[in-house]
Amino acid sequence: MNVDVRRSLHPLRIRYAAPLLSRVRAFWSWWSGELFELLPENMQTAILQRQQKLYVEVDDGKLLMSLGNHAAQREVLRLPFDAPDVEAADIPREAQQTILLLPAGKVLSKHISLPAAAEENLREVLGFEMDLHTPFEASEVYYDFTIVGRDSEREELTVDLVYAPRDAVETLVEGATSLGLKTDIVTCRHRDNNNLQTVNLLPLDMRRAKRLEIKNLNLALTALLAVLIVAAITIPLVQKNRAIEAIEAQVQVAATEAREGSQLRQDLERMAEASRFLVEKKAAETLIVELIDEISRILPDHTWVSRVDLSASELQLQGQSSASASLIATIESSPWFENVRFRSPVVQISGTDNDRFQISADVVKVQPQ
Repeated sequence: MNVDVRRSLHPLRIRYAAPLLSRVRAFWSWWSGELFELLPENMQTAILQRQQKLYVEVDDGKLLMSLGNHAAQREVLRLPFDAPDVEAADIPREAQQTILLLPAGKVLSKHISLPAAAEENLREVLGFEMDLHTPFEASEVYYDFTIVGRDSEREELTVDLVYAPRDAVETLVEGATSLGLKTDIVTCRHRDNNNLQTVNLLPLDMRRAKRLEIKNLNLALTALLAVLIVAAITIPLVQKNRAIEAIEAQVQVAATEAREGSQLRQDLERMAEASRFLVEKKAAETLIVELIDEISRILPDHTWVSRVDLSASELQLQGQSSASASLIATIESSPWFENVRFRSPVVQISGTDNDRFQISADVVKVQPQ
């Protein structure tokens, strides 16, 4: 069941995962190089010293040893290939890796197109088909490969197969072993004699377990730095969002309380207005009663009132009296009225001694004693 699942997912890995991983590796190579350039010079020197590799190759019948990295190496020692003086030789033994370089004439390469399904067991497939693509059997060579292209439409792989005769590899490894060196990688230079092939012709069972390299440590530290940078950016934003949410909750509560306070104020204003209305109504009714009482008190007995029109500012009286002319003085004698006047001429009632009058006066608000 697991085999079927892997096979079903294999095309997806070829189409998407492998190209993405290649881009990630390229990006990491560029980014780590840029970060390295930002470091102080003394730190760069210390890192380069710890990353130094020992390169061993045969040159003019001698073992040539160089220290450095993939970009540059410097020669440190030459020893006779046949009988090196191990004890007297000042061999660097603190290098991070020991890399043996085969002569260019001992290494062959070939581009091969294979079905994409072969990628899962590519080394075994190349071993089975070695005699189809090279003049050798798989038992006669040591080989390694690099995937240089993927055609997802045609479901094909382009592989760069690099191989060398077993005796050439074993002779070089034995020479390094005789010097007390433990071989990590067997490879060769490109045709331009500058860069190294990205292969390891050393068989899998002869390779040493990978040690923790400073490169891996730098990768881990850089990843940790990236995590810390993301955390440094994210945590304040999260805290600000939480603070904003807390403030918004407080604002919501305050807005609710403000609405309740505004409603309460409006209710109080309505109640105050109703209270003022009642007070004014009561005051108005009290004023009318007092004015009527005042009119009843000041008018003489020979005067009858048939109609009273009373407002808050004016009093109108209609009636009969045997002495209408004296009514103006009588009404003006009251502190409640002023500007007393006849609104129409006084008319004698026929057959009687009384006159018909119509008087108006302005009402004055008098504070009670």
